This record gives sequence, structure tokens and C-alpha cells, in this order.
Amino acid sequence: MSPGGHLVTTAVACAVAAAHQQWALAAGLAVGGFGIDVDHAADYVLVEGRRDLRPGAFLRHYSEGHMRRTVLVLHSWELFAVLAALAWSSGVCWLVGYVGGGLTHLALDLIFNGRLTPRSIVLFYSFAYRAAHGFDAARLLGESRPGSAAAGFWRAFFGTAEVSTAVLDSATGHASTRRRG
Repeated sequence: MSPGGHLVTTAVACAVAAAHQQWALAAGLAVGGFGIDVDHAADYVLVEGRRDLRPGAFLRHYSEGHMRRTVLVLHSWELFAVLAALAWSSGVCWLVGYVGGGLTHLALDLIFNGRLTPRSIVLFYSFAYRAAHGFDAARLLGESRPGSAAAGFWRAFFGTAEVSTAVLDSATGHASTRRRG
């Protein structure tokens, strides 16, 4: 899902929580639903070694498919299993919100980003799976040629990038059944 899509869905969830004066829940939802993407920024700078910190350059890097490695520590089933157990056992409201916002974020990613890759998008969100594949974006998401982002920052922020047809080309054994047909 686009960053703007995550922003809008998170804002709606936060507004509902705020309407019920659940401020800690709203804060957790905001961080889990939208703030979770800070790991993309960490990957961009620390893993990819990119130094152009302008929002447009950052967005183009991802929307045009330039990433070589996908560590994405916060986008992880394993992390959410631990956090969900902690939230369940502690009942800490902001943590419940974070887990709810983060799982909603991942669910939306599965729905919208699953169309963009011939590989298993469900497995992609396992940190252990990404680590086993060396965090190599091509191995995890399929070979791709860089596409072109939507014209203008805000259109790219709220829209989707053009998907290179090469993203959908992979060995038959790696493609999901819906992609093989």
C-alpha cells in the first residue's frame, strides 16, 4: 500500500480512538499504523547507504524498485507475535494500539503489495525468511527493472508506482499459483 494509504487508514483509526478519548490507544495506532515505516528509512540510510534525504528521493527509491536489500525489522511476524503476547498479558493500551495499527498495516501491505510480487508476500513479512535469503530484494521480491514513480511527490505518496513487467517474471517454481496461470 502507498504511504498515503497507510496515513489515511491510520488517521481514521486514530480519529475513532480519539472520539472515544482513548489517547494512548490513538498514539499506539499512529505509531503502529504509520510510524512502522521508519524501518524503510533505516534501510534506506543504513543498509542501502543512500544519503539523499529529500522525501521525494526516498519515495522514488522504493516506488521505483531500486532497493537491493530489505531488512525491514519492524515489518515482521516474529516481532508482532512477541508484541501481541506482551500486549495481551500486560493490557498496556498504547501497546495494544501499536499491535493493532501494525497488524492492520501488514494486512494492507499483504493485500496491496501482494499484487506486485510473484514471490510469497506472506513469507516476505517473516524476518527469518528474509534473513535466510540474505535480505536480497531480488531473491525475495523477484527480479525487477526500476519502474517509474507517479509524477510528483504527492501523487506518488498517495498512489502507486508503475510496476515493471519484469517484477512479475520469475521461475515457475517460485511464483505463487495465482501467478503461474
